[in-house]
Amino acid sequence: MKIILRSTDLSPIESAQVALAAHDIQTVQSDQNATGLPASASALAVVDDRDFERAAALVRELNQTSRGPRWEANWAPRALLWVAVVLLLALCGWYLF
Repeated sequence: MKIILRSTDLSPIESAQVALAAHDIQTVQSDQNATGLPASASALAVVDDRDFERAAALVRELNQTSRGPRWEANWAPRALLWVAVVLLLALCGWYLF
């Protein structure tokens, strides 16, 4: 058994475990319940050492997901919120004076 991933956050470990299971790679997770404690890491290990290289490639692929540039984000909800805030401030200002 070789450790493929170690983290103090349980989310990436479970994500990797699901992705590896989808590719028929058996894994074992250690210290699953201690992950919430400070400075305690959980580890995900590959059961069959022959699957290690394929599993490492899959985990690297999972970690390569990146966000697009900020200017490509959906701007419509943010713009609508800013318009609502400006209108609310204008209405409050008109009401006070």
